[in-house]
Amino acid sequence: MDSTLLSTLVLGGVGSIVTYYYSRQSKQLAHDQMMKELFADFNTRYSKLNNALFEIEEKYKSTDQLNRAPNATFLKQTVLDYFNLCAEEFYWYYHKGRIDKIIWNSWHSGMIYWHDNVEAIRDMWKAEVEANGKSSYYIIDEKEFFVK
Repeated sequence: MDSTLLSTLVLGGVGSIVTYYYSRQSKQLAHDQMMKELFADFNTRYSKLNNALFEIEEKYKSTDQLNRAPNATFLKQTVLDYFNLCAEEFYWYYHKGRIDKIIWNSWHSGMIYWHDNVEAIRDMWKAEVEANGKSSYYIIDEKEFFVK
């Protein structure tokens, strides 16, 4: 084999390896950046809903009590916003694989807490699913976000 051909093959092989390595690193960095952006966005949105969710938990133990609250419209809209947030987190974790499993497990634990421990939230979820179905929340099979 002539030395020029050998040099070309070696350089081509090294170039391919370097290109593959940098491509893979670049893809991982982009994935991490997207996950960071999603994480920050979702946590910021949850922080804005948190006080109203705690108010419902502390003051309005039942759906009837929530319906009679002076700020019932605001509180119920907050719960619907929370459902949408849960759905988006679920979508990016379950359907797109963009959320790390450790982060998802923490968020999912919180979802289960609110659903299982606050009757008004649980009742609103049931009514929402009965009225609109689960597909509007990206639930297309047996996997969903308010189930352990």
